[in-house]
Amino acid sequence: MNRVFTIMSVALFILASCGPAPIPPAPEGPPQVTLPSEYEWITPAQAEQLIASNTDLLIADVRAEEEIRNGDGWIARAHLAPYLTGNKRYLDTWDKDKPWLIYCALGPRSELTAADMADMGFKKVYLLQGGFNAWLAEKRAVVK
Repeated sequence: MNRVFTIMSVALFILASCGPAPIPPAPEGPPQVTLPSEYEWITPAQAEQLIASNTDLLIADVRAEEEIRNGDGWIARAHLAPYLTGNKRYLDTWDKDKPWLIYCALGPRSELTAADMADMGFKKVYLLQGGFNAWLAEKRAVVK
């Protein structure tokens, strides 16, 4: 009887340990990004001043089209390049030597876009700190 119990215990242990490997937890939030020193985060006030003073500055809105159409507008002169639908096709056509201001709703998509821009050789990129939501919270001008 003791031998049967031992064999059953070993068999159960073997069966239990042969299951699929545990699934690792999903990462929390977007991947960590390291940007070149020529890229910098700026506040909405700094961005507004930069837009007013630099006619060469190009602006990219990387939010989803639905966010723009159904939302509170966009910053004047912004080019639409939705990150979630593959904005690299837009980046391929943009002037890499001109300065760019990038924004999304909060900031993470801007950072990921800026990382792609760095890999593609863009010289100077500004990222809007707090994204379009921060721009709106400070009651800055928008186009609807």
